[in-house]
Amino acid sequence: MRFQDAVLSLLVPIALAETNDTFFNPILPGFHPDPSCISVPELDWTFFCATSSFSAFPGIPIHASKDLVHWKLISNALARPEQLPDLAIINGSTSGIWAPSIRYHDGTFYIMTTLVFDHEPQSNVSRWDNFLISTTDPYNSTAWSDPIHFPFVGYDTDPFWDPQDNNKTYVTGSHAYRIYPAITQAPIDLNTGELEYDPVILWNGTGGQAPEGPHVYYKDDYYYLMIAEGGTGIGHMETIARSRSLHDEYYHAYEGNPIVTNANTSAYFQTVGHADLFQDRKGQWWGVALSTRSGPEYEVFPMGRESVLAPVTWPEGGWPIWSNITGKMEGWPLPPSEPITQGEGKLINTPDDLTFPPNSTLPPQLIHWRIPVRENYQVSAPNH
Repeated sequence: MRFQDAVLSLLVPIALAETNDTFFNPILPGFHPDPSCISVPELDWTFFCATSSFSAFPGIPIHASKDLVHWKLISNALARPEQLPDLAIINGSTSGIWAPSIRYHDGTFYIMTTLVFDHEPQSNVSRWDNFLISTTDPYNSTAWSDPIHFPFVGYDTDPFWDPQDNNKTYVTGSHAYRIYPAITQAPIDLNTGELEYDPVILWNGTGGQAPEGPHVYYKDDYYYLMIAEGGTGIGHMETIARSRSLHDEYYHAYEGNPIVTNANTSAYFQTVGHADLFQDRKGQWWGVALSTRSGPEYEVFPMGRESVLAPVTWPEGGWPIWSNITGKMEGWPLPPSEPITQGEGKLINTPDDLTFPPNSTLPPQLIHWRIPVRENYQVSAPNH
């Protein structure tokens, strides 16, 4: 072998490692619907995701990753029964925590979400219990705060700090669509939960069922409002509109809507929607969404609603263009592989090898259905 060939053979693996652009969906397999994800430059561009937990306790699992491939369960944002005691009394498998939105602002992580009593009619304001929790240490379940509740009639609430108005804070959410379908918004005091005024309508969507799961982004002097429509079944999709003003009565819808969906296709990954957008350290955009590995038949999908990832192209002054959701994905170069060393849980794709010493606690990936009665349980009781 010539010296030049030897040098090239050494350089090729390095180049491939630096430009690896292949990954596989789902990134969070199993019961991980409605993902909301962010990147935090102040924490070395670590990625953090929160997902719905419905009636499960502990709830709102938080996963972190350095490379968008290896995700570790680092905490559960709802881990103390006293945080949300009503989680113990909800009825029905579709009640509980819906679509948490995770955001980072001025050194603090915030989660807004809704405890939904799905057996109550949508006209009953007690159906929706909206609240926010926060922490400066997302790697520790006990560090998440007690909830601050706020009077928003609806669900899927999302915080936004307006950079054009001294970072004034707003809550955006979904109105009960069976009453009237709309995305509404109001200023909120994060310390008290008080709304400055009743939420006003921003957009009604493109006409799909149940406009919900809103997220607001400010980019290139536009306010972008991205939402889910069509319900979370086979017609699920993601749509987007924008305005020059956060409070504009008219948000202009993208003519190419929906921006991502697998509806009316033969794709194995279906029900794509309830999405979020974030950037990596190179400024590349990524999108996460829920999906089911059901095929268009939508009959058998035992893994439930899972979290998937896609590269997104978002040109200056334009609209975000998603890659189609498939199992094997290619696109932007992935960040370098680096393990997450902090946190309480394990990498999501590693097997469980569990032992239970007497009077130990359950690992954070094991959950109860609703809040358990603690005195009814003991882990590996002595002499058992």
